[in-house]
Amino acid sequence: MKKNQIIILAVVIVLIFGGILGWALSQKTKIPPGEGITPKEEEVKEVFSLSALVSSVDVENNFLMVKPAGEEKEIKVVLSDATKLIKIEFPFDPKNPPKEATFTPKQTEIEISDFKVGDNIFIKTAENIAGKTEFDNVDFIHILP
Repeated sequence: MKKNQIIILAVVIVLIFGGILGWALSQKTKIPPGEGITPKEEEVKEVFSLSALVSSVDVENNFLMVKPAGEEKEIKVVLSDATKLIKIEFPFDPKNPPKEATFTPKQTEIEISDFKVGDNIFIKTAENIAGKTEFDNVDFIHILP
């Protein structure tokens, strides 16, 4: 055999061996159908905050009914004495903002009676509220500007 024929034969053998080895490894790492993929329903979710609109206010029983952003269902948020209720306001007219780029929003402590239907709020809680329709361990609620 000539030197060129030996080199060509060696390259062909290496390519065939490499192809077989690559195919075997790819078959070994393939995940069978239905395994390794968790459907959305089975995902473990943890939610500790919520943006919502106030749908109703019950001052006597100390709770709010809220509608989370982008959802149709309502959630009952029971307030406690430890829940901080804060209204956040711009220190200027939003239609005519100042030329300087930085500012500090004004934060005012409020009562449950200060909430109005349609207020945009942000709720922070210490418990996981994923999938719940009622919760009561609320750290604070901010009425957003």
